[in-house]
Amino acid sequence: MKKPVLALLSIILLTAGCSQRPAATTKIPLTSAHRGAATIAPENTMASVDSCIKYGVGNIECDVCISKDSVFYVLHDSTLDRTTNGTGAISQWLSADIDTLDAGSWFAPRFAGQRVLRLTDLLRKAKEHGLRITIDYRNGGLHQLLNLIKDEGMLENCNFTFSKEYHAKCFRKMAPEVRTLQAYIKSEKDIEHVVKELHPDIAVVWIDSLTPQFVKKCREHNLQVLALVLGLDDKTEENQKAVDLGVDIIATDHPEKFIMKYGKPSI
Repeated sequence: MKKPVLALLSIILLTAGCSQRPAATTKIPLTSAHRGAATIAPENTMASVDSCIKYGVGNIECDVCISKDSVFYVLHDSTLDRTTNGTGAISQWLSADIDTLDAGSWFAPRFAGQRVLRLTDLLRKAKEHGLRITIDYRNGGLHQLLNLIKDEGMLENCNFTFSKEYHAKCFRKMAPEVRTLQAYIKSEKDIEHVVKELHPDIAVVWIDSLTPQFVKKCREHNLQVLALVLGLDDKTEENQKAVDLGVDIIATDHPEKFIMKYGKPSI
């Protein structure tokens, strides 16, 4: 009698395991790794990028700053203090000196020797592995930034976010052919104003403000929807909400966990 019981138990366990993945008809959003795989490797480093590649992440979000000698780097803060052994504003450092800094030890000893990532190196790595990059612009010449991305053959594989409306408008005038401009939208009532002012392609919204009506209105304006589900705490409910509402992109601090549960995008 033990074998039938074991067989039945195996079926139950298999069924339970399958229920963890969404149905085949569910739309799976593109996973955007906030500062890379920043919970398992130091943020905005090549180690973080490699972790994203390992887990099959499709998009990496990064912040872009510029050095004193006009070299673009991937760094969230305007200063080097938090994530490197350097101090002060990155804009006051020469690239030759930035390239010697340790950007990994603060996270864990095994990451000692990780460098502040140059944007060119990130773009080349992304191109090699078929990744998209979301550029969160901080400072530096917009023309110079666009030309760099064009030279690396990655313009069509980059999304662009600007914290200041002025920069977003400048970008739209400089590169009207680029249809990957992201714009932060606080709520449904702000959609029409943002569309009129910035002509974005992707609406960026915090998960707490995401509603079926918000998604519906975005679709009426031909906007993709990116849900911000950020934070180091458990985001199981928020992730499920984003999937249920059919967002196109989900920005997360736990890209590996999201992909392990939901898989890669449907399209």
